[in-house]
Amino acid sequence: MTEEEEKAGRPQGLTVLCIISFLGSGLAGMSYFMMYSSYHEILPQLSELVDQFPGVEWLLMVKRSFFVTGFVLYVLSFLGVRLMWKMRKAGFHFYTGAQIMLVLMPVFYIEGFPIPFVDGLITAIFIFLYSRFYRLFN
Repeated sequence: MTEEEEKAGRPQGLTVLCIISFLGSGLAGMSYFMMYSSYHEILPQLSELVDQFPGVEWLLMVKRSFFVTGFVLYVLSFLGVRLMWKMRKAGFHFYTGAQIMLVLMPVFYIEGFPIPFVDGLITAIFIFLYSRFYRLFN
């Protein structure tokens, strides 16, 4: 299928969802990679911000592997969006699996971390919206 055929067959709503997800997954993936690659330099700076920014203390509790795992999951999410952009069913599965794991990841890595309800709700909304286009995918 050529790019023009894909564009003609891709609904505008799916295009908008994909662009939002490209931005979200791409930027988050880069952030996780930067945190992973400069973990030892950033950690002392973050410890100075605990009083000014609530929630920073959670970042101080994670190991470096948390950030590489997040990076890999965001890459998989980005890949899934790319495949959905090309109208492929596999993209929905890559995206859904990666996003569910991203919501659960802090619970597994950070002792005492509450289940992120708002993140889970946003993820559920995006998965639901993508599922509305699933029947159009090849």
